[in-house]
Amino acid sequence: MTYRRVLLLTVISILIIGIDQWTKSWAIAALKDVPSISYFGGHALLIYAENTGAWGSMGSTLSDTWRFWLLTVLPFVFLGGLAWYTVTSNELKNYMVACYSLVIAGGVGNLIDRATHGYVVDFLWVGIPGSWFATNIFNIADVAIMLGVITLILAHFTIERKTPVS
Repeated sequence: MTYRRVLLLTVISILIIGIDQWTKSWAIAALKDVPSISYFGGHALLIYAENTGAWGSMGSTLSDTWRFWLLTVLPFVFLGGLAWYTVTSNELKNYMVACYSLVIAGGVGNLIDRATHGYVVDFLWVGIPGSWFATNIFNIADVAIMLGVITLILAHFTIERKTPVS
């Protein structure tokens, strides 16, 4: 376990979780029970949603027991394992630690919501109104998770492919 990895994980987590929880508190105060607010000709919306499921409300119709195990316990165990791997693996490069830290921080941000509210607060939507080209309603934690995953994938096909094999 290196000090630098722990520091990077801690700094990214504090930053992302802080921003995520602050924006969700703002969304509850400013957007709950208010019609959606449209920007850029309807291509971006601020719209309050309480998501009892996962991405796109998947699992929201499951029983409370199944939702607890699949959407709280399982992610908690996964994130704990990923955090342990992130700080103990000697194979990870700094960008990988940063990407995993984004995923961990985003996951923790959403788990905090599940623990405190019983659902995840979502409030952002982007896309082309009335078309299939649109996102689900999401939050800053979701952005961090997606940024971490997409960056890892892109790095795999760019940085890692350029590294000569010894």
